[in-house]
Amino acid sequence: MTVKSLVREPLLHFLVLGGLIFAGWYWLHPPRPPVNEIVIDQNELDHLKMLWKAQWKRDPAPGDVQAIIDRHVREEVFYREGLKLGLDRNDEIVKRRISQKMEAVANDVGALMKPVTDADLAAFLEAHPDQFRLPPAYRFSQVLFVKGEEAKAQATLAALRAGQPIPAADAARLGVPNAWKDAPAPDLANAFGDAFPRELEGLPLGEWAGPIASGYGLHLVRLERRDAPHLPELDEVRAWVEREYEYQAQIDAEQAAFDTLLKDYSVRITAKGVPPATRTALAAK
Repeated sequence: MTVKSLVREPLLHFLVLGGLIFAGWYWLHPPRPPVNEIVIDQNELDHLKMLWKAQWKRDPAPGDVQAIIDRHVREEVFYREGLKLGLDRNDEIVKRRISQKMEAVANDVGALMKPVTDADLAAFLEAHPDQFRLPPAYRFSQVLFVKGEEAKAQATLAALRAGQPIPAADAARLGVPNAWKDAPAPDLANAFGDAFPRELEGLPLGEWAGPIASGYGLHLVRLERRDAPHLPELDEVRAWVEREYEYQAQIDAEQAAFDTLLKDYSVRITAKGVPPATRTALAAK
């Protein structure tokens, strides 16, 4: 078949015309990019239902599940479109929330550290004595007298010093126990006022003395034991030390993660009024 006869071929005319029509349609209606896919798998749905249950204190009904999914899809669409428009930029709430989530990730990394040992806890206790030092504590007996009973207090003091027992009428007056066992100074200050534990410091051991004043009235006191402030043994405060150790470990892990990430950034401060030490510290990182 010659070129001249090929040009007159109807099939060729049809193919060329079809190609032009297709090209024109493609130019007027370019293909849309793939639709963003929002996947709600079982883990996602379980998470959404858990959040719903935490708020409403019951399992969601079928109609609630529909509302949960509708709300999630709505949030996803607006969230993704907002990111495309850059609405997350310069938004303090968004920055703070993402920063908090990154800190949580750093804390999760800290939780993967080796299990804490007794040696770790003992070293932490020794390194933070002021945090765990126990305050003064007192073991004593007391007899309370209200205002206007000063003479009775003096008479009872003489009887107690002579070896007489606490009168039954004076047992737990106003609900205040007669016997106090190893009471820390802060607890006594809360119960009787700040001056009361200071007065106990000056009392002799093993004999009745007083009266000393409190918010209740006057007290005759027999001080049996006085414990000075001291750093306890680990077994006495193990739970306390372990809790503080884990808290500090999380802080350290978060700081270590931040220091590592900060190495990929440079900080340049052009603002005025910034302390030189701050400029130097950030420039050195």
